[in-house]
Amino acid sequence: MAAPPGGEFGTAGWWIVGAIGLLWIVSLFVMFLEGWKMRKRTFEEQVEIFLTDLRSGAVTRRGHIRLNPHKYTKLRREDADRVAEEAGYYRQTFGTKGNWLFLRSADSEDENK
Repeated sequence: MAAPPGGEFGTAGWWIVGAIGLLWIVSLFVMFLEGWKMRKRTFEEQVEIFLTDLRSGAVTRRGHIRLNPHKYTKLRREDADRVAEEAGYYRQTFGTKGNWLFLRSADSEDENK
C-alpha cells in the first residue's frame, strides 16, 4: 500500500518544527536570565517581589494564587509561609505539583468588606 499523494512532510513542516524549536530555546534563555537577576537580589528585595507577586497574581478557578518557588532563590518555604501569613494569605500544601498555592484567609476578607 502506498501513501496518498500530498501526505509527505514538506519543507513548510520543517520550517514550523524549526520555529517551534527556536521559540523553545529563546524561552529557556529568558528563564535563565530571570533566574540570574533574582540570584543577585538580597533576601529583603526578594521578599518585596514575592509580596508584589502575591498581591497582583492571577487567581485560578478555585481562588488560588499560583507562584513558582524557583523564582525566589533565597526564600525558603517557611519564609514564604511566614511572609504570606503576615499579608493575610495561607498556603495550600497538598497537591500543589511543585508550585506554591496561596489563598486569601477568611480573616483578611472580612477586614476588606
